[in-house]
Amino acid sequence: MMPDLHHRIDHHLEVLVDHIGARPPGSPANRRATSHASQVLRDAGLHVREDPFTTRWWEPGRARLTVAATTEGRAVHSRTEVDGRGSAATDGDTEVEGATIELLPNPYSPAGVARGSALVARRVEDLEGLQPDGDRVLVLTDALARTQLLPAVFPFLDLPEHADVRAQLHRLTPAAVIAVSDHWEPILEDPDLPFPSVTLPTAEGERLRSGDLLHLEVTGAVHEGRGVNLAARSGAGRRLVLCAHLDAKATTPGAFDNAGSVAVLLALAELGHLDDLPVEVVLFNGEDHVDACGEVAWLGATELAEVAGVVNVDGTGLRGLGTSLASLACPRELETRLTDWVGARDGWVRTDPWIESDHAIFALQGIPAVAITSEDVHALLGGLAHTAADTREVIDLQVLVGIGHDLPDLLGLLAGELI
Repeated sequence: MMPDLHHRIDHHLEVLVDHIGARPPGSPANRRATSHASQVLRDAGLHVREDPFTTRWWEPGRARLTVAATTEGRAVHSRTEVDGRGSAATDGDTEVEGATIELLPNPYSPAGVARGSALVARRVEDLEGLQPDGDRVLVLTDALARTQLLPAVFPFLDLPEHADVRAQLHRLTPAAVIAVSDHWEPILEDPDLPFPSVTLPTAEGERLRSGDLLHLEVTGAVHEGRGVNLAARSGAGRRLVLCAHLDAKATTPGAFDNAGSVAVLLALAELGHLDDLPVEVVLFNGEDHVDACGEVAWLGATELAEVAGVVNVDGTGLRGLGTSLASLACPRELETRLTDWVGARDGWVRTDPWIESDHAIFALQGIPAVAITSEDVHALLGGLAHTAADTREVIDLQVLVGIGHDLPDLLGLLAGELI
């Protein structure tokens, strides 16, 4: 079993990471990834259901921010505006004097060129007292930039304080928005915000002052696209869901997040190691996407009463780390069995519950859920997840093989307890 697992996992990693790479839902690359996975599951003799969806996906560009002058200095020499075709457009040659910073735009930022006078805002109350002004660049700091602002299109959660900030940004119609933050995710990732935006590291952004004249150029494009969510099973009736997300951000080849986990599930299916288990393999297509498009499509086609439990595999195989198992909404007796199961295996550790992945949509419905990821993975997210550094070089293939070796036994335990 082990040599075959090694070979098949390595093959699927090569296809998803090296040959396909970044694969946001709706993109041509994502369709190539789902086609590959669908064919593997069909060849394994499973019935594959494809749940279709439409979504918006972002083609990354670059951004350049210039602090042209303070109010006492020189102004930018020409006025520019957003170009809906997805490129920076100006109304003439633009000459800008001052310090220039090269950075990535926020995902889904409209392309274009904007300039205006900076206004620093630290709390939502600072925004509420302003009048709309298309010549203003809002600089969000402190409470307004501590964490990523949930977009309205995310279907599973919204927070009133996030909705308040979104409403103010739409009302104020600024020329652009700059968030000043060291959070590992961009502060704005929202396809419905109509102005260019970037997230600036604190070391750079704390130098900005209200009244500074700012010039921001952003490239990139937002596209409409279609895709499918994949689900595969060999029988009917009550079952366990074994899932991993197939998509990856537009900024990363997504090896540990999450091609490694997908490769394990595909290898288990094609080698027949799931054949005797009441399992549905679900490759969610939207865990890293703003509207969770694949999850919504799968939920719309599924009767959750038939799902006895879920095992979600996400962010596995990081070199130098063990594998962690967390459980949510599980009966006490099952919790004990899982603790014993982990303790009997090398390379596995128990960890506290966490919700930042697809198992949460089950646990919140009271369905027992097990989440498998790399040990201490949350401490590493800022420097690796969603970046170009997430390549096959960060993966220890033997760790993935070990997970593949142990998963059928874990699924058998859960089936005995829950079905």
